Amino acid sequence: MSGKIADDLPCSLQDEVLEIGPGHGALTEWLLPKCQRLTAVEIDNFCIPKLREKFKNSKNFNLVHENFLRFDIEAWLNEHQNSWLAGNLPYNMATAIISHILPHISKTKGCMFMAQLEVAERIIAKNYGSFSVFCACYAKSRIIRLIGPEHFSPKPKVNSATVLLEPLAKPLCTEENFFAFVRAAFSQKRKILANSLSSRYNENKILSILKNMNLGENTRAEELSPEMLLNFYYFTSL
Repeated sequence: MSGKIADDLPCSLQDEVLEIGPGHGALTEWLLPKCQRLTAVEIDNFCIPKLREKFKNSKNFNLVHENFLRFDIEAWLNEHQNSWLAGNLPYNMATAIISHILPHISKTKGCMFMAQLEVAERIIAKNYGSFSVFCACYAKSRIIRLIGPEHFSPKPKVNSATVLLEPLAKPLCTEENFFAFVRAAFSQKRKILANSLSSRYNENKILSILKNMNLGENTRAEELSPEMLLNFYYFTSL
């Protein structure tokens, strides 16, 4: 299965790859022949010597012993052009890792990750929420492959998927205030916007904006596209 997952990364022999959390190198060994150079960032003390031994003869392999959430991705990308990011993301850290990457994704050729299916569906907006909007502001995304529990040992209780993120030519929005607005809008899912945003804005103002946007008073955040949410946000500052 690691070979098929590696094939989901559309890199060339001229590209570099930054792999997140290689573990014991199952995916790494399939990615190495596909790229010019691979840099793996691993936090686990137990995995580091195993990776060094396994790839000691691989001249295009570089290992960084560090927590990826503390890794200076911007500095690395400034020094490594034509780079892809890849990895089998830990289920409990996938959202945090992707959030760490997205503000810098424009400096990459794209990202391919294996993650829990639920996370992948949030990225591509099948399970629409604030994280979906955050992803849509920086990248186009699509699920490439569905992966069942039978492909792992021990078997997890969830399904997985590989997802491809390709940077937008220009981000839709990078303002932290907008993302705070979106989190507030989705904070009480299935509640109308006038209620979800009541802690930040006057209800009459929200109802006025809805009217100006030709939206009903019972509109919910999940009914609005990222572009509509951005327009809504701009109206709140008027």
